[in-house]
Order: sequence, then structure tokens, then C-alpha cells
Amino acid sequence: MLTKKALLVVLCSLVFPICPLLYGQANGGFSGTVTDKTGSVVTGAEVKATAQETGVVRESRTDDSGHYVMPLLSVGNYTIRVVSPGFKPAEQTDIRLQVNEQREVNFTLVPGTVTEAVEVSGNEVAVETSNPTLGQVITSQQVADLPLNGRDFVQLATLTPGVTQETNPNSFFNGGPSSEVSTRGSYSLSVGGSRAQSTDWLLDGNDNNELTAGGISILPSIDAIQEFKVLTYNYSAEYGTRSGPTVLVTTKSGSNQFHGSLFEFFRNTSLDARSFFATSREKFNLNQYGGAFGGPLRKDKTFFFIDYQGRNQRKGVPFNGLVPTAADLAGNFNDDAFGVPRTTQLTNPYSGQPFQCLADGTTPLATNPDGSQVAGTPCSVIPNSLKDPVGTELVKLYPGALFSGTSAAAAGFNFASVPVRKLDEKEFDARLDHNFSSKDSLFARFSSHPLTFPVADHDFDGRFERDGVRRFRGHQWF
Repeated sequence: MLTKKALLVVLCSLVFPICPLLYGQANGGFSGTVTDKTGSVVTGAEVKATAQETGVVRESRTDDSGHYVMPLLSVGNYTIRVVSPGFKPAEQTDIRLQVNEQREVNFTLVPGTVTEAVEVSGNEVAVETSNPTLGQVITSQQVADLPLNGRDFVQLATLTPGVTQETNPNSFFNGGPSSEVSTRGSYSLSVGGSRAQSTDWLLDGNDNNELTAGGISILPSIDAIQEFKVLTYNYSAEYGTRSGPTVLVTTKSGSNQFHGSLFEFFRNTSLDARSFFATSREKFNLNQYGGAFGGPLRKDKTFFFIDYQGRNQRKGVPFNGLVPTAADLAGNFNDDAFGVPRTTQLTNPYSGQPFQCLADGTTPLATNPDGSQVAGTPCSVIPNSLKDPVGTELVKLYPGALFSGTSAAAAGFNFASVPVRKLDEKEFDARLDHNFSSKDSLFARFSSHPLTFPVADHDFDGRFERDGVRRFRGHQWF
């Protein structure tokens, strides 16, 4: 007895910690009513749903009201067959079950012998009658066939009515130079005016949010996506984590046949033209490569799917800005950043008056112990004794100004460069599915998405690259 209790405690300790991961799995289900030609319900009818890709069978029976329910089914194409004594078997094929869809499929049986059957083929347009959620499913065919820049599936989310995405390339949420989170790809989505970082991302029902800036933790390869759904309005409380839309992504599983693919996308500076705002042709070398492979380990029982995607990118990022001039570095601020004389002088914080110089207007007078200066010619030159030693060394890290004069002032910048932003990333998924019986199934998935890039390669002329690299890592067990 003690041994049984100990085993029960161990089992509960293993099962309960994973329960929070199970509540939000983005599966679908079938339900419906079975009646005869007169409209009377048929009780005790056997209902079987068979996944066409994997051969997995789920069974159910109609209750006293002729109703059947098949919850927690994987996304895919199904064949549903209904058998009841005294009636012809009825079958519907090619029924597409999408992510988070509760699809109603009704049957009307006609009397007949057991050798007769009624088969309905085709996938008619289904109307969701049991779920008030508004949203749209992006299918695997759309993910695979529609053109994508950088193989970023988030771009396809804008096919959903009411969903918009930022187009500004400098946006923090759209791959801007200052954003390490969107370096891999844009995650900007807005529904009804929601903030770009308010989207809730779920991968196979598991939380996939990058928590520092509201981005995506694991950005899966499009080869690993079965389909995804964008929930816009009226979704249930289980998806109410954030104020914006919810994106449910479902990964692929293996099937009864082996399938695989390989790819590589290539871009090179020699094949590109100069960007409009760049002073010279910026560097852009890209190699994006990978593949996917899946199939059965045991037919109709156990399946596997793996994929890998790597990207090595060297991209010039045009930068225009203001930097200190040589005179500024020496403490002489008589002219502005464009070399144009200032109309006002800097104020000495110790005296409340302008700094004082000799008659030449560029040589500062000595300071008194309290920091003030004797009267002289008002100027904007800071004496060496008032300069902060740390600040003096810090400003030396800035590059020198390249432009001056009225034309630079009209443009609004005195420096321009095209530093090279380096990005090296890898994305890997491995999924294993097993069907124990018509009532029980299980899948496990591991995803990894590490990337590295310089800490400040977008600053000025790239001279800060030597300070190291920043690493972003995302891992998921599910």
C-alpha cells in the first residue's frame, strides 16, 4: 500500500507542473448531430474521424440527443465516417480542420443495407457557429507559396482584415537599427489601433513572447509552420493575456510518407544598387539556407519532423547624424555643429554670465577658485579647468564631422556613414508525435533560436564593434 501511495505522489509531482502548458494548446475539434431523413436523432451511432496525412483515428458515439463531440484534434484534413445499424454508412472526406476551429459537421442517414454507403467529397466553406471569435487562418499553402522578404511569416498576418503593420524601416518593431529584438524580422502588428508590441504570440499553445520588448521568442521557419491564426476580436478569456491581437502558430508534424526540402537564398552587394539616402553603395551580403524533413517512425503511430534554418547577413545601415566638430572637441563652441557662428554665448554655470575670452574671442581667461572669470570678451569657449576629465575622454570616441556650412545645416546633419551590421542566427525545431490509441495521443517539440550581433554596430562608423557582441537565445520544450 505504501509503495502505491509513493508512486502516486511521484506521478502527481511529474504531471502537475506541466498542466499550465496544456491549457492553451491550439487544437481544433469536430461536433455535430446525426439524424435520419425524418429529422429524428440517431443515438448510439459510431463516428470515426481519420487524419488523412497520418492515419490517426479518433472515435466517438452520439448521445441521446444524437450529438457527438471530438475535441483536441490536430490541424489537418480528415475523413469522418458515421455507421449505425439499419442505416447506410455516411462519409465526408477532405474536411479541413484549422487551428483553434470548432467545426460543426452534421450527418443525415438514410435506411439501407450494410453494403450501401453514402459518400460526400469536397471541402465546403464552413461557417463557425460555436465560437464567436473573429480572426483569420493563414494556411500552410499560403505560407509556402506567397512571396516573403526574409521568410518572415509575420508579414502574412496582414492578410487578416483590420491588421496593419508598420512600414517605417527605422521603427523599433520593424527591424530598426536600434532594435535587437526585431533584427530577425518584423513583429509589428496592430489591430484597431493596438500598440505594435501588444501582440500575444503562442507557438503550439505555448507562450512565445519575448518579454523585454514585446517581441517573438522563437521565430519559426516557414517550413515548420502548418498554419497560423490571427485572433482579432471576441476571443475567449484563455487568450486575454495582452491587449492586442493573439497569433496562434501550429508547427508541422510528420506523416505516413517521407517529405523533405532544401533551400538557399542569396544576395550580394555586387548585385545591388545604392539606397536613396546612402552616400555610397552599402554592403548587403545575405545567405539564408536550411531544410526540413519528416516522416513515419511507425506507420499510423509515430511520426517525426525536423527543420533547420540559418542566416548570415552583413548589411550596411545608412546613418546620418550630428557629431562634435574639431572645435567642439577643443571646447570652442563659438560655431555650431555646421561651422556657422552662434548668435548667443554659452553660460558659465558658476557665474551665470557668458564665458570670458581675450580680445581674439577664442582664448579663454583663467578661472577663479569659485569657477568664475574676470571680465573680458564674451565667448563660448570652455576653459580647460572646467572640463570634466571623463567627458573629455568620452567625446574622443566620436568620429569627426564630414560636412559643414549652410548646405549641411539645411540637411540637418554633419556626418554620414554606412556601418555594416552583422547578424548570425540559427533556428532549429524537432517534433515527435505518437498515437497511443483512438483516445490518446502525445507530441513533444524542442525549438532553439540563438543569434549574435555586435553590441553597437549601428552607431556611427562601426568603431564600437570591438566592445563585443550581444546574444539573443530562445529555447522551448513542449
